[in-house]
Order: sequence, then C-alpha cells, then structure tokens
Amino acid sequence: MIASPPPPALLMTPDERRRWLLSLWRYAVPALLCAGLVVMMLAPLPLPVPAMPNLVLMGVLAWAILQPALMPAWLAFLIGALADLLFGLPLGVNATLFAVAAGSIRLLDLLLVERSHLVDWLAVSLLVLACTLASGPLLSLAGRPLPVLPMLWQVLTSMIAWPLLLRLCVAVQHRLARSAPRWSHG
Repeated sequence: MIASPPPPALLMTPDERRRWLLSLWRYAVPALLCAGLVVMMLAPLPLPVPAMPNLVLMGVLAWAILQPALMPAWLAFLIGALADLLFGLPLGVNATLFAVAAGSIRLLDLLLVERSHLVDWLAVSLLVLACTLASGPLLSLAGRPLPVLPMLWQVLTSMIAWPLLLRLCVAVQHRLARSAPRWSHG
C-alpha cells in the first residue's frame, strides 16, 4: 500500500490536510512511469535486429501485479492509447490489448492463492506472447501487417527484460511507501 488512509477530513488539522493533498501525486506514479516507458521505447537501438522489449506492456503488468488498485483496466487502456498514438499504430490496438492484459493479471490474482516470482514471470511471458500474437491480426485488419520474426524477437527480449523492469517498479513502489505520510489516528 502506498499510504494508509487518512482520518476523515474534518478530524484533520490544516497541516495534515495539506500533507494529505500533497501526497495524492503518488497515485499517478504508475501511469507516469508507464508513459515514460512509452517514450523510452521510441529510442533507437544500434542493433541489427529489432530487439526492443515491450516495456510498456510489461510496466502495465508489473503495476497490475504490485498495486492492482493503481493500474485498473481503464488506465491500462489509456496508456495503450498513448502508445498507439506515439508508435503510429491504429488507435485501439495496444489500448485494447493492454486493458485485457491488466484484467487477465487481476483474474490470475483471484485464481491463484500462492504465487511466486517464477509463476509471475511465466504469466507475464505468456501474456506478452498472447498480446504480440493478437496484435498481428489486429494490425492486418487495419491494413498494416507486421512480419512475425521481429515480433518474436520482441517477445524473447521482453521475457529477458522482465526481472529488470519488475525490480525497477518494486524500487519505485518502496520509495513511494517510505515517503508516504504517516497518519496518527486518535
């Protein structure tokens, strides 16, 4: 949890109310981090093969695992729409896939009682593969087919990059938790 809930507003002192209002920016951090990952994916790589992992999708999935309340499906949809706009894709391809992926992670949360990092890695790898394979026909419907080989490179590099991206998101989450205001009830 990023912050414990504050006492009712009428019971807060003006200083506590001000601290609470200033602490609300923390709820936008997952969306801002994913927007930053969209921009990072636009950077060119000096490699002979297209090897950029799908950082945005993995960022959405990482936050859906770590803080499901901060990455609802509608926010994943908006991040996907931003990715569609900046990547020059038909509007709705990534938006739909990101929302479905975030919902799938939440469903997995309900189905599995005990999860480990390996189970999460496998689930994210399968979701990245499913989203990549589903984006091919969606782009073909829009008249912009993609070759399969670059998409499979992206899946492979995404599987490799998952632990690093998850570590980044966990570090950001811990930093936010440490900086959250502590409320004294009573």
